[in-house]
Amino acid sequence: MGQAQYYDEECDQEFEISRPHACGRLYQYLIRQKFWTGLELLGLDLTGKTVLEVCCGSGMMTEHLARLGSRVTGTDLSPGAIQRAGERARRYAFKAEFLVADVGRLPFPDRSFDVVAVHDGLHHLEDPFAAVAEMARVARHGVLILEPARAALTRLAVRLGIAEEVEEAGNYVYRLAPHEIASGLRRSGFEPVVWRRMLMYYQHEPFKWFRWFDGTALFFLFRAVFWSVNLALGRWGNKLALAATRETA
Repeated sequence: MGQAQYYDEECDQEFEISRPHACGRLYQYLIRQKFWTGLELLGLDLTGKTVLEVCCGSGMMTEHLARLGSRVTGTDLSPGAIQRAGERARRYAFKAEFLVADVGRLPFPDRSFDVVAVHDGLHHLEDPFAAVAEMARVARHGVLILEPARAALTRLAVRLGIAEEVEEAGNYVYRLAPHEIASGLRRSGFEPVVWRRMLMYYQHEPFKWFRWFDGTALFFLFRAVFWSVNLALGRWGNKLALAATRETA
């Protein structure tokens, strides 16, 4: 089964539309933390900017970008995902455009968006570096990539059965090394390229015990532990936030 077919026919439709709204305080915090980290690295005010999100799925990051005041277009290879993203926009009252498109052959001219972003989409692909090249082609000023990182901890988790090497849809999970992505972006004229790794683990559908942290005391305890662990071990983390910018004429 292909990735597009899985997201058209097999996934939990309602969960994909409502994620992370219906997932509890801890899950929402982890998702937002990834977004905030990436946007901090990007260092651009997105208010009024045109942003393309590739591999947008059901529009979770699209919603976040739209609420920052950017003019967002979300694309995905799955028609079902695009339909759910449109429903998310209607349900949660944000504005965005959505269309079906292949990230390997984006139907846009060079430098047609201020920023091009992706969240957890490249690792599904057979050739994520070709997708990064396309993102760079259509980006005028910035590229933002939030993806799983190649990490020793992840390899251990795969051996222990905690993390997947092949997803339910049948695709290999391609975990990325930041210097490999940075090399391609620099060849496309982006400089500086900066990145940060984070130590973070959650399942696509959250563990039931995540709800234990909905209360204020346990939630703030988790945040303190999360920050402490990442201060000590984050450089070897399993999540990657990478941002690249270039001056525009």
